[in-house]
Amino acid sequence: MKDGEIMIKQFTNGSYIYSLASPAIVISRVKVNGQDISKYLTDKSTVGWYDVSKNSGRDVTNADGTMVLNVIAQKYRLDLSTRPLTQDEFIDFYKEIGKSPKSTVEFLNPFTGKWKTIKCYRGDRAAQTLLPRLVDGQYVQLYNGVAQALIEL
Repeated sequence: MKDGEIMIKQFTNGSYIYSLASPAIVISRVKVNGQDISKYLTDKSTVGWYDVSKNSGRDVTNADGTMVLNVIAQKYRLDLSTRPLTQDEFIDFYKEIGKSPKSTVEFLNPFTGKWKTIKCYRGDRAAQTLLPRLVDGQYVQLYNGVAQALIEL
C-alpha cells in the first residue's frame, strides 16, 4: 500500500454489505429519494425513535399524582455523520437532501430489523473545508465530516 492510500475492503454478512475503510466501518443502509448515501457515512450515524405526546410533552398527572402520558405518534430521527468528503462527494451527498426541505428516506430500522420508509425534513447543516490534500499529483479540496439530521414529519 502506498503512503496516503486508503485501504478499502468489502465483505458480506447475510444480505448486508460492509465496507471497511479506515478508520470506520460503513454499513450500507440509508437512501434519500432513492439515492444510496451510505458510502459517505461513518459508524457515528444514529437512528433515534421517539414519542410525540399531547400537550407538547407537558403531560398532566391525575388526582393521585400518576403521570398521564398521551402518546399521539412515534417518530424517527436520523443523525447522519460523514467521513471527510471531497468536493464531488460533498455535492453528491447533498444532491437529494438539498433539492427540497422534504425527502423520502429509506433506512434499516435497528428496532425492528426491517426496512422503513419515512418522509423527513432536513435539519441545519454547515460545511468546514480542510486544507487541500495532494492526491495522485493533484490538489483535492476536502470537507471535514458533515453532520446532517433528517427528522420524520
